[in-house]
Amino acid sequence: MMEDKTRKKFYVFLPWGLTLAILVAFSLLLFGYYGGNFNPFETQFKKVNLLSTMKIHLLEAVEAEKNAVLAITDEASEDFAAQARQATDRVETSRQQIESLIHLEKLPRETGMVNEFNSCWSQFKKLDKTILDLAIQNTNLKAQKISATQCAQEMERFEESLNRLIHLNMHGNQCNKAVMLSYEALTAGLKVFALHKIHIEESDDQAMDQIEQRIKSYDESAGKALGSLHSLAGLSNVEDLQAAETAYVRFMDLTREVLRLSRMNTNIKSAELSLGKKRLIASQCLEILTTFQKTVQPQGDYSLPRSKKKMIE
Repeated sequence: MMEDKTRKKFYVFLPWGLTLAILVAFSLLLFGYYGGNFNPFETQFKKVNLLSTMKIHLLEAVEAEKNAVLAITDEASEDFAAQARQATDRVETSRQQIESLIHLEKLPRETGMVNEFNSCWSQFKKLDKTILDLAIQNTNLKAQKISATQCAQEMERFEESLNRLIHLNMHGNQCNKAVMLSYEALTAGLKVFALHKIHIEESDDQAMDQIEQRIKSYDESAGKALGSLHSLAGLSNVEDLQAAETAYVRFMDLTREVLRLSRMNTNIKSAELSLGKKRLIASQCLEILTTFQKTVQPQGDYSLPRSKKKMIE
């Protein structure tokens, strides 16, 4: 009787023992194939998680870079540029981690995917650095600010001085030589001022050359008219003429700084790169990551077999 009971217990626990033995053997097989510090299931989960993280931080980098380009102050541009660089660094950290995992497994398709992303990512980082370096300089915005503030103030002083000179030298409704020359100088100066905005907004070098030639021509006309005013005998109120000349000299010094900053075109260049080539490369990198994610994620149909479905129905 005891032998029968023992035999029955043996047969009861036999399936469990066989299952346990198979699991142990399978674990030892995986341990021997992959090494003691490697778990393929855990690694798969890590890869999926890393790819999701890379996509999130890549989108953050793109958004922060756009904000850096569109910012209207140096402080805001630098702040957004720092955010963009931090997000890019996070993508790079995750990229290095997943690359190490994939090199450990040596799966051909995943190796090809990581190499494809690396190529796109290299272009992204290079272009990103160029755009951010340009964006934080804000030369077009600086030129616009100088023109709208300091240049505008000097032109206002120039105009006020010449208007007083015109008023003092008007005799009835008759315009004498002093009035004509004053109007000529004032008109030329205002035309130079009007060309600031056009130059700042222009991105083509040849077009800027032409604008600068026009500015040079108007500047020469203003200088010639001011010089002629000095030669007039009996000019009323020479102090106003001197004040006008002082304001105009300062205005043209500032104008040269406006043109120098405008020539650099950092805001326009960064915007063109951000909305053009950078957008295409960013989209390509995101597309690769999405495909990469589908490749890494477990595939298969986990639904019940047809025979069992029929039995359930």
